[in-house]
Amino acid sequence: MLPGFWARRLVVLVLGTATLGFLAAPPPPAQAAPAEAATTSTSSSTSSTSSTKTASTTSSGTADRLRQLADHLRDAGVPGVVVARRDGDRLTRVARGVANLRTGRAARPDDRYRIGSNTKTMTSVVVLQLVAEGRLSLDDKVVRHLPGLGLDPRMTVRHVLQQTSGLHTDTMVFTPPRTVESVRFEYFTPRELVRLALTNPEPRQAPGTHWEYSNTNYVIAGMLIEAVTHHPAQVELARRIFRPLGLHDTYFPVASPFVRGRHLNGYLPAGEGEPPVDLTVYGMSWVRTAGAVVSTTRDETTFLHALFTGRLLPRAQLAQMTDTGEFGYGLGFPVRVPCVPGGVAWGHDGAVFGYSSGVFSTPDGSRQAAVGANTWLLTDAGELNPLPAQAAAAALCDGSPSPAEVAPPWRATPVAAAAAPVR
Repeated sequence: MLPGFWARRLVVLVLGTATLGFLAAPPPPAQAAPAEAATTSTSSSTSSTSSTKTASTTSSGTADRLRQLADHLRDAGVPGVVVARRDGDRLTRVARGVANLRTGRAARPDDRYRIGSNTKTMTSVVVLQLVAEGRLSLDDKVVRHLPGLGLDPRMTVRHVLQQTSGLHTDTMVFTPPRTVESVRFEYFTPRELVRLALTNPEPRQAPGTHWEYSNTNYVIAGMLIEAVTHHPAQVELARRIFRPLGLHDTYFPVASPFVRGRHLNGYLPAGEGEPPVDLTVYGMSWVRTAGAVVSTTRDETTFLHALFTGRLLPRAQLAQMTDTGEFGYGLGFPVRVPCVPGGVAWGHDGAVFGYSSGVFSTPDGSRQAAVGANTWLLTDAGELNPLPAQAAAAALCDGSPSPAEVAPPWRATPVAAAAAPVR
């Protein structure tokens, strides 16, 4: 059972960037945890394989920087965290804290975790590959490929990817009588998710006129992949991204609620005096191609390195991904990072029950950084604290800025507000 803290609160969950507000309040006090362990791995990876090497002076300095950022997250209340930075063919990773509070197992640099809305970038890449192949157009009406769902006939593929379709943040998945606990092992098909979302009673804006972050958009993007290829979306993600890039620790769980292999356990913070709730075992069909992927910092940085060095998309489609238009959203959000040429990095963040993460890249693909943490942090205002994603962006730099000094234009969305039952 979930503790009374969550049983008395209403959770409006939005995976990823739209949930994160500016760091406006001090982080909550750290919870007691078993003894901390630290591991650093520096590897050279020019293909799908990786071999451990002794760190050079430069990479040793990078490892110190990553440890500093990881400790910052630990001090904020994260039980375990993995942080990585890729500089060309050199990958530096550190892990701090514990992966499992029950057993006390130390976190390791290659631990897997749920990446939440970082999945959206992968889904978007596959859609744009289909555009490059001439099998889909960004200006196609969605109903042409997905009839019979009751979608606005004006909605285009572009609207879906840029979160301007008119669909709402609240996907209605956790509407009573459903709760966070009851949905844990419930299986949803994509069509069921879309139909649920369309029961939201709020008036919808016309497509293309209003930006609103919605997981339903990227569930629809996954359905478009399936309609065009006649293959399950997870098959296309594996065929087009995971296998070609050698992302051996990355996969899309379809029905199983378990995380395969060695991983960080995911914890939901509880009320004062109550232990965190372990939500590692949780079915992800409720979010599918909007946030279900499991990965590692190595694989996430490898993915963005490949994307920004031209291995996944032609130049025209990459330009489309990074065109934020008037609404400021393309391939995730542009993040203002002083050390990056031009002052802007690209990437996304993710937040799903028990996990928060972020991964960012320089525009030229020369450097990437990623963070995976095994809890949420909440601000005093009841919003998801953006600190893990800010730490990932800050990891692109040597020495500074601090995570709190990274101020991307994330929209703040309330995650918890006093109400009855969990949804």
